[in-house]
Amino acid sequence: MPSDLESSIQYLEETNDPSAAFFSYTVDATGEFGLIKANKEGLRLYAAEILKKSQLVEQEVGKEEQPLFFTPRQWMFSETGYDLIAGVLPQYHPRRDILAGQGVPRRSAGLRRRQPVLLFVLMCITGALIMLATLKAFPNLRIWVNIR
Repeated sequence: MPSDLESSIQYLEETNDPSAAFFSYTVDATGEFGLIKANKEGLRLYAAEILKKSQLVEQEVGKEEQPLFFTPRQWMFSETGYDLIAGVLPQYHPRRDILAGQGVPRRSAGLRRRQPVLLFVLMCITGALIMLATLKAFPNLRIWVNIR
């Protein structure tokens, strides 16, 4: 373990009071994007937790990929009612190998741009089906359509 990393962790833990720290996971109003709400002490203590996990990953290189869970802390709070990030799942390969091996799907912005068009098409189809059902259910309406 590099002494610089160890001293950084120790410095972060000693200079930031857990009773003043606040770190929370939440989601935006749409529920689509995860957000972190935190003060500087909370961010620094969370950074120390992440650095500790990186030390554990470094020690266990080549071992089975087991999740490294975060210990519950008084200053960590989840506004969603559950932990959005409960721990770290170590990956011992370079980024390129991980993405190639798992076929990680990337969410494109194109889907978000096409969504209003798809909704409009679905609304048109639904409207046409309702009109057809109405004309079938009420055959007398056809007389009124042909009056000029």
